[in-house]
Amino acid sequence: MMTKLMKQSLISMTAFLLSLSLVACGGSAASSAPASSASETASAAEESSAASSAPASSAPEAASAQGSSSSGSGGGDTLVMGTSADYAPFEFHTIIDGKDTIVGFDISLAQAIADDLGKELVIKDMAFDSILMELQLGTIDFAVAGIVPTEERKQSVDFSDPYYSTSQTVVILKEDADKYTGLDSFAGVSVGAQTNTVQAELVEPVLTGASPVLLQTIPNLIMELKSGKIEAVCLESTVAEGYVSTQDDLMIAMEVPYEGSVNAVAVQKGNTELLAAIDATIDKVLENGQMEQFIQEASALANQAAG
Repeated sequence: MMTKLMKQSLISMTAFLLSLSLVACGGSAASSAPASSASETASAAEESSAASSAPASSAPEAASAQGSSSSGSGGGDTLVMGTSADYAPFEFHTIIDGKDTIVGFDISLAQAIADDLGKELVIKDMAFDSILMELQLGTIDFAVAGIVPTEERKQSVDFSDPYYSTSQTVVILKEDADKYTGLDSFAGVSVGAQTNTVQAELVEPVLTGASPVLLQTIPNLIMELKSGKIEAVCLESTVAEGYVSTQDDLMIAMEVPYEGSVNAVAVQKGNTELLAAIDATIDKVLENGQMEQFIQEASALANQAAG
């Protein structure tokens, strides 16, 4: 399975979210216009372009996943997913058929999980740093939001098998290329990262002497970088590639060493039945190539949204 993950990691992720400010879900997993308990989610996603020419399989699938947010976890015929939709191409807002819709390859995976269980997918968009708490409280059934299954997180929730493999990077302004050439170039410099993420944990110990600036949404971090309020942003590589591919003044300066950069689905501690079903779906979509298709379709949608 990990071979397949590494294969997917090499897929060109030229997507992006930049102008998707219909959202702003704090945290990693992500920005968005909170559908429920999202607290500070208001960033840059307002130029979403209509995806009338979006990949046919992706748009309807994503649109059908936008069930009305329920107040509790799914029961009966529904399955409630927690996410943070400011993290293209994983999850992000765009306009499809005139309607604000959350799309992305995490959303497609979640839809496949719900389909295999015979349930209707309901999406709750929230601040990334609220997701695991909501999962523990039982207000959502599972979480898919580009989540890295760290040892600390494993103490409070259970994780599926990995469905995606990635790396960590530092994004800077191109004009600063000569200033930041190594991990030790950031002494006394403000480096941004998303709250409660792996990237936030990497700033101080890895970028020697850097001063972390933590915000809830990726678009806000990019705006801070472009306005000169911070000098760099630590980002997951797929997200970083999306930004630099659509904004000529940005570049990836370097990779940040980090072992175990994979993404997995989170469920409430002890929910072995749901976890087994999720693992079965992940194994299926990796084996039959659907996961790669989800990624390609999400990248195409993100490109369209970025204009």
